[in-house]
Amino acid sequence: MNYTPPKNIDLKDFIYEIRQFKIRLNIFPEMDYDYFHGFNDNVHDAMSLLDKVNKMLRKLPPYNKILRYPIIGLDDFLNSHDYFFENGLNSSDRIDEDYVSEYGEGERDENGNYFLRLHTFDLVTLDDLEDYMEDSLRELNSSISAFLDMYIGFLTAILQVQQIFKPFITEYIHRKESFPAPNDVAEYFSEFNKSKAINFGEIRCKMDSFGYKSLKGKQELMLCEEIRFTDIGSFLYYDFFNGLKHNFLPNQCKNCGKFFLINGGRYFSYCDSPLSDEPNKTCRDVGARRRYGDKCKNDPVWQTYNRAYKAHYARYLKKKMSVAQFEEWSRFASELRDKALAGEITFEQYYSDIRR
Repeated sequence: MNYTPPKNIDLKDFIYEIRQFKIRLNIFPEMDYDYFHGFNDNVHDAMSLLDKVNKMLRKLPPYNKILRYPIIGLDDFLNSHDYFFENGLNSSDRIDEDYVSEYGEGERDENGNYFLRLHTFDLVTLDDLEDYMEDSLRELNSSISAFLDMYIGFLTAILQVQQIFKPFITEYIHRKESFPAPNDVAEYFSEFNKSKAINFGEIRCKMDSFGYKSLKGKQELMLCEEIRFTDIGSFLYYDFFNGLKHNFLPNQCKNCGKFFLINGGRYFSYCDSPLSDEPNKTCRDVGARRRYGDKCKNDPVWQTYNRAYKAHYARYLKKKMSVAQFEEWSRFASELRDKALAGEITFEQYYSDIRR
């Protein structure tokens, strides 16, 4: 949620283009003439587009920490079925690490054998395929389709986070600036889906399997859910609402603008990330002071409390109040302030009593 794609990237256009590549890269004997002869260009155009998505991935947690190189690419799937493509080889050609041609270059596999790794993918004639070749072609098409679907699912999930999850969190879940009760979440969910054209009704959580598994905790075994999701969007959907149910609440820091996670108990509007210009202080340190200052400027109850506190603290510094007396007054003043804020006493009574 803390990742925003560059302004020149339209995720919806990316998704549309990748879906088009699913059509253009589907190989079959009677495929469109332009797709057949333009297959290599389509492969490289698709690889260029997916490379842009990979660059986004490398900046997005947790992928920026767990993504390993080399990343499996479209050309890896095509090279695993290289018999569908021209290679320009003659029977006398010897492949080694120095071999380079218009179709590819020599590489060595894990067994020490050399092979031609293609970088040009010109399709061979597919009119008369043997049965085993038809099976292999179906396998290749399935692999390409699943590979592109993975990217479509990833980009769709980012869109859902930006267009659905984020406004639901910022505009609804934190409406009262406190942990919402279960009935609040239900009301917000219903209201959000009715008022927003793009809403949770568009998301369908898809699971491959659901079960339970015993895992060892810090001291003893715990019974845990084991769920396999078909796409990252389904995982986010389940994880988000399961987290809300257990009082895990994402919030957007009012200082730095980044999202952070708070858990039941204390509600925070500011994160605990260090400040860039003051690493020994956090957004929460700055936010607490700012929020207190805003209250004292805009709320007469807090304004009165702040003036009285300063006056009594000055008495304490001048030895006109003992530590015990000052602490007793502080407790009294806090309770009185809370009653005034709750409307349990009039402001006039509050103003008179707190100044004693």
